[in-house]
Amino acid sequence: MNSVQYTHRAMQLVSAAGGALPLVLVNSKTSRVPGARPSRRANSKPTRRKDPGRGVLILGHIRELALYRAEVLRSHGFNVATPRTEEEMKAAIRRGNFEVAVLSYTLPNDTVEEMAELMREYCRDCALVAITDTGRVDRKISPDEVVLADDGPGALIEALHRVTRSH
Repeated sequence: MNSVQYTHRAMQLVSAAGGALPLVLVNSKTSRVPGARPSRRANSKPTRRKDPGRGVLILGHIRELALYRAEVLRSHGFNVATPRTEEEMKAAIRRGNFEVAVLSYTLPNDTVEEMAELMREYCRDCALVAITDTGRVDRKISPDEVVLADDGPGALIEALHRVTRSH
């Protein structure tokens, strides 16, 4: 599947969801999803997740493509966040609640450089994977892995496995 096919699949998913996918952020200790029933374990102590790592932050400007990538990665056991705006991207990087950031070729070069700089400043132990449509990446970014968009989700998953093993 190439990047055009990814975008097409992502648009199909958005269309099937009624034209928009809501983003609900929940802090399990203090909030609940509106309309959701409380869990039977609502008053019990929180348990540690079996796999606290594998958090992936996807940064890109084509929302549908980011959502499609997130769906594929979640199906392979990754915990994925897809910020909507540049400000949300910056805030997520500053929080550093992830193990790997994925920078997409859909971002302008200056934004990619800015996000990579924020990563070096706020999340030094986090890995950086760059998805490119040309195979070339700006040296200023210096990602841990480079994935060619046309190589499909399998290549991204393999890159994520490599960087999560090495960090």
